[in-house]
Amino acid sequence: MNNTNIVQSDTSNAVAVREELTHLIGASLAPNTQRAYQRALTGFSAFVSENRTEVSDNALAAYITTLYTEGKSPATISQVVAAVRWQLRNESKEYDLPVPARTLAGIRRESKDRGRGQVKGLDWQDTERVCAFAESDKTIIGLRDSAMIRLMSDCLLRISEVVAVNVSDFQEKTLIIHQSKTDQEGATVALYVTTSTRRAVQKYRDRRDIHDGALFRRIRRGGHVQPGRLTDFAARRIIQKRAADAGVEGFIAGHSLRVGTAVSLAKAGATVVDMQVAGRWKSSQMPAHYAKAELAERGAIARYKETNPNEQ
Repeated sequence: MNNTNIVQSDTSNAVAVREELTHLIGASLAPNTQRAYQRALTGFSAFVSENRTEVSDNALAAYITTLYTEGKSPATISQVVAAVRWQLRNESKEYDLPVPARTLAGIRRESKDRGRGQVKGLDWQDTERVCAFAESDKTIIGLRDSAMIRLMSDCLLRISEVVAVNVSDFQEKTLIIHQSKTDQEGATVALYVTTSTRRAVQKYRDRRDIHDGALFRRIRRGGHVQPGRLTDFAARRIIQKRAADAGVEGFIAGHSLRVGTAVSLAKAGATVVDMQVAGRWKSSQMPAHYAKAELAERGAIARYKETNPNEQ
């Protein structure tokens, strides 16, 4: 297949997305399909730009594999392939998708019956174990990974949010998030950071005198800290690797820490509203789904029937 440079910079990426949206609006596609394709193409364009690669069947195969590791369903992943095929077909380019087609077939086989909620949540106990293992290698990489994982657990951070954290975003006991997935207008929010996490972050910073700029950075062999921040892909891989090293079983994804903290909050007696606020979810549906087992144990039947012997 001939490579096509759709995205070569952040500017060209934005232009490509706008042009694609124009094509979509003018095409005979249902409104919902237009919106779905736009999201799919935006995500793929960002992946290509972030990884400094060109659009190719191998790049698309790598992208949909990443979506699979994040726990996306086969239907969602198939939609990405369809959107890219649609785009290139409308540009009059041949694109048979041999590698993505085979990759997608494998994803469908491996993820049969996968649905939302299959991701393994890293609760507070799991997180402590994972971070202890990371710190045990006594390297700057281990300190970085532990600090990042602890911060994600405390603040229910998304991957995109944690890699964007700067040293200046810390104010006493809080972390300031300037923009998030659910806050596209850019209003800031302050999130509480526990004492143990603040200590872990400070220990990591002191090890290599990180005083400003990106907090979680790329580190080369030999402990050479680079000025550039971690990518989404790298952060996700760190979580998966560290969980595996600590012996945590199950499917680990980028949002495993958000899921796990929601579960831990439910176990501690937090309400669904408490979890919704902590995780900055727009609705209560997601935290309720993640912690459904824990919430069921506090439901009416558990509270009343189990304590009333006459009803048994």
